[in-house]
Formats: sequence, C-alpha cells, structure tokens
Amino acid sequence: MKIAFLQFFILITFTASSQQLVNIAVPTAVQHRMEMAIQKANALPIPAWCNTPDLKLKRKIVIEKCIKTLYHNYMAPEGDVLYEGIMPSLTIYKGLWSWDSWKHAYALSFIDKELAENSVRSMYIYQNEAGMIADCIFSDKKNNNWRNTKSPLSAWAIYQIYLATKDTAFLKEMYPRMLKYHNWWYADRDHDKNGICEYGSTDGTEQAARWECWDNAIRFDSIQMLKNKADAYSINIESVDLNSYLFLEKEILIKIAKLLNDKVTAKKLTAEKNDLGMKIRKLFFNTSDGFFYDIKISDKSFIYSKEASGWLPLYAGIATKKQAEQVKNIMMNEKMFNTFLPLPVASNDNPRYEADGYWRGPVWLDQFYFGYIGLRKYGYDKEAEALLLKLLENGKNIVNANEASLNEYYNSKTGEGLGTQYFGWTAAHMLLLMIDK
Repeated sequence: MKIAFLQFFILITFTASSQQLVNIAVPTAVQHRMEMAIQKANALPIPAWCNTPDLKLKRKIVIEKCIKTLYHNYMAPEGDVLYEGIMPSLTIYKGLWSWDSWKHAYALSFIDKELAENSVRSMYIYQNEAGMIADCIFSDKKNNNWRNTKSPLSAWAIYQIYLATKDTAFLKEMYPRMLKYHNWWYADRDHDKNGICEYGSTDGTEQAARWECWDNAIRFDSIQMLKNKADAYSINIESVDLNSYLFLEKEILIKIAKLLNDKVTAKKLTAEKNDLGMKIRKLFFNTSDGFFYDIKISDKSFIYSKEASGWLPLYAGIATKKQAEQVKNIMMNEKMFNTFLPLPVASNDNPRYEADGYWRGPVWLDQFYFGYIGLRKYGYDKEAEALLLKLLENGKNIVNANEASLNEYYNSKTGEGLGTQYFGWTAAHMLLLMIDK
C-alpha cells in the first residue's frame, strides 16, 4: 500500500468490562462496519467451553482484537486491485494473498457479508484461462505472483459464505470458476495421473513450490522438482493436507452442484471423492504408529515427519473412527503435539523440530483450528476444549487487553508471539474459535 493510505486511519479504543484494549489504527471508511461486526460477533451463541465470567471476558477481548485486526488490514480497491479485501498484515504484506483471503472470507462470513464476498472476488477476478488462481495480487498487476498458487480453500470459504448468508446468486457467480480451479489441480499438479495431487510451481523452481504451502516444512527438506508439462511442475511428494483439502473441496462442490441442479457434475465429483477418500485412508495412514504422512510419488513410501498436515484427514472427515482415535492420541501426547502451547506444526519429538522455526515447530492458528475442529468432528470435544483453554492460557498476549497485536505464529515452548504483527489469518481463526458452537 502507498504510505499516503495511512493518513486515512483513525485510532479506535474498545472496552471489555473493566479492561481496555489498546489503540489500533483502523481506516475511517470501515469504522462503522467494524463496530457492527463486533456487535454481530458478540451476539452469537456463547460456546459451551466459555462457562465462567473470566472466560467470557477473555472471549470478548479476543473477539474485539480479532475484528479490529481484520479491519486494520483492510484494503480498498486501488489500481489493479479491483475489489476490497484484507491484507495479511499492513506491517509487511501490502497486497492480497489467496489462502489468506480464503481464510479471512470464511471468518468474515459471520460478520460482514459484503467484505467476505469481495475478498473472494478480489482473487478470482484474476483467474487465468487454465483455471489457476495467483498466489498474490497487488495494485500494480505486473507484480502479481503467478509462479505458484496456494492450498485450495476457496470453495470452503465460498460455501461458508453461502451458509451464513443464503446468497444463492453469489454461489451461481462463483460455481463455474471454482470448478475450473479444482480441475486445474488435476491438470497441472498430478504428476503420475493417479488422482492424487502435489504442490508445485509454474516455473519449475523449488522456492515457488515451497511458497505453495508451508515454505520450510520439515517434510519438504529433500524435495525434488518434476516436470509435468510446460509451465507445470510438481514436487516429488504427494501431500496429505493438499489432498484432504481437495477431498473437502469435492464434497463442497457436490453440495453446491446439487443446490444448482447440476446433477452430472455432482455424480462425477461423488465418484472422485469416494475414490480419493479411499486412497487417503489407505496410502497416507501408517498403521504402525497411527498417523497420516506425506508419501513419495516414486514408491508411495512415507515421509516420516509428524506434522499438522496429519490431522487434516480429521478436519475433512476422511479418517475412519479408529484412525481418528489414533491421531487424537498423538495430538494429546505431551511429548508430541500437546506442548506448552499446543498443536505446533511439527511434533516435539521430531529431531528437526524448532519451537520458533517458522513452519518447523511453532503454532500457527489456522492449523490449530483445523486440529481443534477435526477433534470435535469425531466427538473429542473434551480434548479439543482442553487444547483451546491451554492456548488461551499460554499464548502470550492473545487475551491481554493491553496488547493489541495478534502474531503470525507462536513459539510452542514459550507461547511468545513471532513473525509479523496484526496478522489477519491468526485473527480470522481465533475469531472462529471464539464463535464455534
């Protein structure tokens, strides 16, 4: 964003009972929308875990911090950015990123329908002929990054917007575009054409392929690039999180197809979904230790690195009850994922785990959220709520009314906030945790 943009910010202060949240800059143009969003969020049903005056106060503080953070990062249409959206963080990221936008839109669906829908439109307006969505876009489109895309979560966000708003017109608008993007993955990111996709890049570089998911994840330490065709390369690993997202996307597209009376597509996707679910349960799950792993394309052997990607089959509803129980036990093990700040992206017993190492051991709130909801989907409410309460207790400044910033990620051994401040998807997923019933 241009520096001049900051001139249009004002400082907003909110109170939560006897505590006062510190000031944070919010654009004047969205001040009223932000205030209405806070009212809407506070009017939503209080989750069962929030059952004491202290927890209710903490919840109120977190809700306000999350919503203020999202609107702090607001970006109005400017130059080649044709729709409003939420930047990942005004402090560093002066543009719109795809998987950030999907996550922001999912949370915004509960509090600001227009901003949720426009956050999706802002990215899809640049969908290319092949169906790909850019990694990120900027006010000067010459700077848009087409070297890679990001994890396929757009249908997940769009369907949630529909559930919150019942806006069928928006579904009709986005449906053919979602299908095109979904099919792009199988055209450009399925090296051996076995119906299981890989992360990759358009330029064949390892760097861009890493950007497509978790930049420096331990499971990607030894990746190699494989050419699929011109402008389409895959890494030599089939990732369990990517294919869980695609399974979930198929499930959502089936629901939308039925709503829009597209029976042919619904039937085709149902067959694909059932086949992919079977493959994930069979190929990615290690019966010896009870966890889901990425696998090598060449021989389907496991990449033995326990990471948050291993609980995505729970979030997507793919795992059997027995598999889910085994994954739950690992998630709740204090030597593995139940660390001081729980559910880091890599297991504490991994030799290459780093508590503050970006995607090698800190806690990222999107992955915490997927784990939390995954447990709840399989009936492990008590375990999920214990992890959430531990997060609220040990995450530095998350519930502190005197510290406004929500960080990009958190040290899993100390709870310290790391990375950039005022991070949008941290705010989005913390908000979702506060309003999940």
